[in-house]
Amino acid sequence: MKKSLSVHVIALLTLGTLTGCDARLPTLSVPAEIKPAVDTYHLSGVAGSDLKKPEIYRSLIQLSAEVCNRDAMGVLSGNLDALGYHADVSRTLLQFVDHCGKADGFLSAAADNLLATGNFAEAVSVLDRLVAANPLDPQYYFDRGRANEDAERYDAALSDYMQVINLEADHAIITSNLFIRAADIHARKGRYCDAIGMIRMWMSASPDRADNAQAKSMIERYASKQSCPSSYASGHATFPRRTGDTIQVRARINGTEGTFIVDTGASYVSLTSTFAQRAHVAFDHAQTIHVQTANGARDVRLTQADNVSLTGVAASNVPVTVDDKGARSFGAGIDGLLGQSFLSRFETRFAAHEWSIAQR
Repeated sequence: MKKSLSVHVIALLTLGTLTGCDARLPTLSVPAEIKPAVDTYHLSGVAGSDLKKPEIYRSLIQLSAEVCNRDAMGVLSGNLDALGYHADVSRTLLQFVDHCGKADGFLSAAADNLLATGNFAEAVSVLDRLVAANPLDPQYYFDRGRANEDAERYDAALSDYMQVINLEADHAIITSNLFIRAADIHARKGRYCDAIGMIRMWMSASPDRADNAQAKSMIERYASKQSCPSSYASGHATFPRRTGDTIQVRARINGTEGTFIVDTGASYVSLTSTFAQRAHVAFDHAQTIHVQTANGARDVRLTQADNVSLTGVAASNVPVTVDDKGARSFGAGIDGLLGQSFLSRFETRFAAHEWSIAQR
């Protein structure tokens, strides 16, 4: 009997010691005025001493009276996040959105917390919701790309990164992190020439920012892994141009000739569906992505052409998009755009009366 009593006494003393030393242990007693919010948002895992911190306590009182008080939830989640309750915050924010309606800022914060705690698949699920609600916002695609990459879903991550490039008209403001991540994914797949292509696209988009030792070192490292065949990008040529006019050229896609506008702001070589069919570019089962054009947002198909060439210049296995909205997507008599998926493989220079393109 004494032995049993001693064990219980020791256990109680131990529990008391732990409770005194670890302020983050869950509380056994929640004040009545904040209990509705604590129960609704399942915050029983938060230490009582933290629940009673002034800012948190006030926001819980407000949420107990008004369960969908957005300002109070913002204060609560921000303060709990600062204390390290990342998992609790993500769960609470998702509960708030599900119960109270759309709040993209809360969903985005929940995704950040899920990423911070290594819950990558859950983060992707949250970001799926944000992308569905905001299909033309490049930031959500970038965030989902990071989540997919961390979840080792590399093809999905690369698709999201390419979507960002499509949606952001000014490539110069895209973070270098995106191009570097996309290049790394290609390298993981053993596609070192495509990795070089991503770095080249970065350099072409922002030569002042990207033409640096880091970019050159990455290209050298990838080039040491694989010798890019001459068909990847070969040749050189100079073409006349009229000052101020749009540059039009005759180009061949898979050997089929058409009229194209040279567009350094376009992410990809883009084709009308009519021309793509003539050039035998398969796109029926290609991935659909969103692009922003001068005529508004459109859905296009992302696929690949075996060969793209101008007189004296050629490249193989070039990513292209197909606009299946009709033959006049780019204007009468125009079959598409020559964008960066082709141009970034070369050195291009534009002068008043001519422009040149040459293998790097």
